Amino acid sequence: MSFFENIKDFFSLLKESNYNLGTVYSQNPDNIHVVILILIIIAILIAFFIVNSFKRVQLLKLISEIEKSSNFLDFEEKLSKIANELPKRGVEVANKLNLSKNEIYEKGLFLIKNFNIKEKIEAYKSFSTTCSLIAKNSQKYKIDELSNFFEEKSIFLLEKNLFKEIENYYKTARFNEDDVELVNSIVAYSKNLSNPFSVLIPLQQEINKFSFTFNLELFKFVKKLTKDSSGEIFVKLNEKLNNMFNNENEKISNVILSYVLKNDEKEKVYNYISNLKDKDYLQNLYFNFFGKSNDTDLDLAFIKNETKIKNDYKEYINCQITYNWKDLAYINYILNSPKVLQVIGHNDYRAIIERIEKLEKDIDFNAKVSRVLEIANDAKKIAKEAKAIARSK
Repeated sequence: MSFFENIKDFFSLLKESNYNLGTVYSQNPDNIHVVILILIIIAILIAFFIVNSFKRVQLLKLISEIEKSSNFLDFEEKLSKIANELPKRGVEVANKLNLSKNEIYEKGLFLIKNFNIKEKIEAYKSFSTTCSLIAKNSQKYKIDELSNFFEEKSIFLLEKNLFKEIENYYKTARFNEDDVELVNSIVAYSKNLSNPFSVLIPLQQEINKFSFTFNLELFKFVKKLTKDSSGEIFVKLNEKLNNMFNNENEKISNVILSYVLKNDEKEKVYNYISNLKDKDYLQNLYFNFFGKSNDTDLDLAFIKNETKIKNDYKEYINCQITYNWKDLAYINYILNSPKVLQVIGHNDYRAIIERIEKLEKDIDFNAKVSRVLEIANDAKKIAKEAKAIARSK
């Protein structure tokens, strides 16, 4: 007899015995296995309904309390749980969620509003994903209002809300070193957009509104960007800085020039100063930089410039030669630098060369004398040693 036939036989005997299990067992003891199995199935069903009922109640409570979330992490955890549990807890839960959908959505926006732009990007992405999941998991209940609402919001969160947040950020940012991480997060997000330049071009345009020649904080911001993290923004802004230093008429603030000199990009400053055509601004830089440090190359960059300004170049060169007279390599370096001959004149230049040649001869003569004395001392030592050996024999 099959299992189902046993069940049928069991229920027939149960009915005939007026539902007396003892009578059924006495007539057919084998049916006890069927009884046990049925009882197990019943117990499982009861447990399932109890657990499901409990979870449904808990989910209904969660929907009611999600608006009380104090932070976005707590809110997102609750909303994710609602999204995942929704298709298993029945239409009552779906209806409750439908009634609360606007309040839940607004609560999420409220909890995000004070984040920085990097945090907002991550929060909006997460919120959008969860809304999309709710839209998908609610479709089985045929509540179009609920499904359509969350499907639309999942799109609006990124295409409208987040886009507006990014726009607000770059229109109000000051772009200092603290903004590098935030800009990098925007660049990273843009890579996943169908049109990355819808974000990157306006961002670039806003940064370009600032003065690159006088804003040191902006300059530091640009120098802290990297190609890997900042992409096209890094390329465009560094190109702008390079063009600035190569522009013969650009007025770069002495604050920025000082910063660049201290950060091992001195050649940029030397080339900029030696090629600057703006007479008044070159004069200003002369008063701020010339002869004010031990950076000889910086001073020589002013001397190299063809633009005529009030200067003490000749006195400066004479002082350098006077104070460093015995340092022939240093003096030769100065004399061979551009425009030095023109500044000190041919006569003085020739006199200095003659003095250098004489000094070189003196140095060479002294070196030879020193070498001869050294050889003589060695010979003397050898002679003494030979004499001592002869005596010992």
